Amino acid sequence: MLVRIFRQNQPAPLFLLPPLVLALWPGGTTWSAAADAPVGHGMPLFLAVRHLLGTTGWLPAVASMLLVIGLAIQVNFVANESELFERRNYLPALLLPLFLALFPFGLVLGPEVLGMPFVLLALRKPWGVQGRPNVLGPLFDAGLLIGLAALCHLPYAFMVVVVHASLSVMRPFHWREHVVTLLGLGAMLFLGWGITHLFAPASWDPRLSVMDASPAKPVIGPERHWLYRSLLITLSLLFAIAGVVAFTAGYARSIIREKNIRTSFVAFTLVCAIIAGFDRLIEGRVPSILVATPLSIFLAWPLVNVRRNVLAEIGVLLLAGLGLWARWG
Repeated sequence: MLVRIFRQNQPAPLFLLPPLVLALWPGGTTWSAAADAPVGHGMPLFLAVRHLLGTTGWLPAVASMLLVIGLAIQVNFVANESELFERRNYLPALLLPLFLALFPFGLVLGPEVLGMPFVLLALRKPWGVQGRPNVLGPLFDAGLLIGLAALCHLPYAFMVVVVHASLSVMRPFHWREHVVTLLGLGAMLFLGWGITHLFAPASWDPRLSVMDASPAKPVIGPERHWLYRSLLITLSLLFAIAGVVAFTAGYARSIIREKNIRTSFVAFTLVCAIIAGFDRLIEGRVPSILVATPLSIFLAWPLVNVRRNVLAEIGVLLLAGLGLWARWG
């Protein structure tokens, strides 16, 4: 039923997101515990937001839930407007909170989650320049937005590679188009550095934004039941195989414009994997949003084109059940 509802090209399914996120939330980790454990460090923009929201009370939890809902809608909008799918749907909005719920701190507003909206806004700039003669302005804006994301979580600065990769497949090489994005990124980081040193000089330490200052590695989460792990591994393998088959077949049927966008999405997925690997190496954890964002788009492909609706419904219901188990178990 869930797949059939969200597979249609109607915004009505988005009204189901608040109760879905609310159902996944009660067993979730509190803001203060997450802020002091694996995401205790961050760049100035994240630290400023955390200071405004505080670490106790109802405001941080409400802000986290609203951001998760907003991210689900934004991911879906970017995927549809960029023509990443063969036909428009709302499945990424359904899959994103389900994937986030599988992680111990997935639903909590951390540096990576706060920076992802800026990354998605930045990606829309190069993905929308095909056929346009003057693109320096949008590319500079993309650099500024990536800079804002880096002010939340410094490794997001590496997302500039996605812009360069997108330009490489969409347009002839012009060195100014590649340099202007770096200028935007550098300008935003310099502006953030200046404002921080003016008002709170002690809070600017990029090294500590990506490294855990404590001698012990952060606790990833409680040990899961063997049945939970078995179901998650089996479902992940089945989804991965179906996703590769569906995406490859759809890519082969694509026209040049669509192939360019989908190649850029593959670059975005690889960069997310690189940043996630970097965070895993440095902090001993994998940020949930770096996994959930590309997967929510990639794994929507087999659900859109599935021939047996029963299999798709069972797969998503199992994923939802695992998410509830992870939050409540």
